[in-house]
Amino acid sequence: MRNWDARDEAGGGHCSADQDYEDAQRVCEHLGIKLHHLDYQKKYWTQVFENFTQKFAMGLTPNPDLDCNQHIKFDALLENALQMGADKFATGHYARLSRPQCGGPVQLLRGIDEDKDQSYFLASVGSAAFERVLFPLGGLTKAQVRDLALSEGLVTATKRSSAGICFVGRRKFRDFISEYVEMEPGPFVCVDGNTHLGLHTGIAAYTHGQRAGISGVPKPFYVVGKDVQNNVVYVAMGADHPALFCTSAVAGDPFWISGSPPKQLQDGQPLTCMFKARYRQSLERCTVCFLDSKNEVAVSQSMGVAGKHTSEFRSSDFCRPPHTLEEGTGLLQIRFEEPTRAITPGQALVLYDGDVCLGASVIAYPGPSLFEHNQLQEELIQASVNI
Repeated sequence: MRNWDARDEAGGGHCSADQDYEDAQRVCEHLGIKLHHLDYQKKYWTQVFENFTQKFAMGLTPNPDLDCNQHIKFDALLENALQMGADKFATGHYARLSRPQCGGPVQLLRGIDEDKDQSYFLASVGSAAFERVLFPLGGLTKAQVRDLALSEGLVTATKRSSAGICFVGRRKFRDFISEYVEMEPGPFVCVDGNTHLGLHTGIAAYTHGQRAGISGVPKPFYVVGKDVQNNVVYVAMGADHPALFCTSAVAGDPFWISGSPPKQLQDGQPLTCMFKARYRQSLERCTVCFLDSKNEVAVSQSMGVAGKHTSEFRSSDFCRPPHTLEEGTGLLQIRFEEPTRAITPGQALVLYDGDVCLGASVIAYPGPSLFEHNQLQEELIQASVNI
């Protein structure tokens, strides 16, 4: 399948699609099977890429892989495969499927190889699509797959694994995104002392947790937040600065693989489960509950409250909620058992019950950082001294 043609870009030729197609041809010839070449460039542009650039222009950091799996691979491509007479649709994802004997929806499970598990990217695909799907690599490690490929004499056996966003290729991301999103320089502001540290190249080129790349400073600074309206990128010194960590977040428009929320949430009870806020993050424990409405979030914002045992919520001052926050099919409040680094608006927060992937929700904004909590404690102590 072809989703992107780098030759259409300024200075094109960045994608490896042509080489990938040649490799696929050689593998099919070796195995004696027919290769079908399907073009989804138009559909990918309208259903994946336009959303990707729009979200970046809003200061978010979307993940196009989840949209691609939902709208292209496990929708258009799956449908085409079945129309061509396929009994099953097999892909090379490192994930597993479970088909309950008592009936019920197909469950998505994490792959055996924890380092290569790709269930995170499949969390936006519904169980109905999985009915005709096979993941033959899900029960194997990457090393075992390479050994099998070598034993079969496949030309791709030693091919380097793909990484990153396919259409970006080996370019610097800021060079790529500047072709599609208007970039306006603005200030880097250090959260310690509210000092300016020079100019960034454009807010869309930065995401939470990444090294800011500020020249002329003695130690590396990292992005801890963004103020899109004022074109400010907030930074802090050191990869473990407390401004990078928080214990809560709000996520919007949750998608449940089974088609409905877990029973605890349906009954109005909090759900204790595991989560990933980015690919290859280790599973961490959290508690999830529905927020009644975005008005409730706004009220708690204006009051400056974030009660541990209430549904009221306050965001980080370094990352105010976007004006486009929508209720959709619900807003989730997530409380992390341990402080979590670089909770990034626009990224998928994927929930798990053991190995079972429950679904995904898009992070709207993180709660107050540990740095802000520490500041508040210092202010309260100072206020008590002055009384």
